[in-house]
Amino acid sequence: MTGFKRFLLALGLLLVGLAVLVFILENRQASHLVFLGWLTPALPVSVLMSLAFIVGAVFSLLLNLWLLGRLRARIARQQRELLSLRKEREVQSAP
Repeated sequence: MTGFKRFLLALGLLLVGLAVLVFILENRQASHLVFLGWLTPALPVSVLMSLAFIVGAVFSLLLNLWLLGRLRARIARQQRELLSLRKEREVQSAP
């Protein structure tokens, strides 16, 4: 990674960190969340939003891992089928 790319990455991370800090400082008002009869304790809005983001990210990661597993299984199945067809072709083309 070149020095310029590292600088841009560091600058981007710094800007995201600054935006998160501003978000947290601007949303310190306590709020309750009610979901299916379950009531959370009074937490700052920034904490609730951060938890929602983290839960969404974890759910997305798990879904992507599941899909990746399915795709890998499909590739393995197709590779076995391709190998079988190549062997069959060799048998048919041999005199």
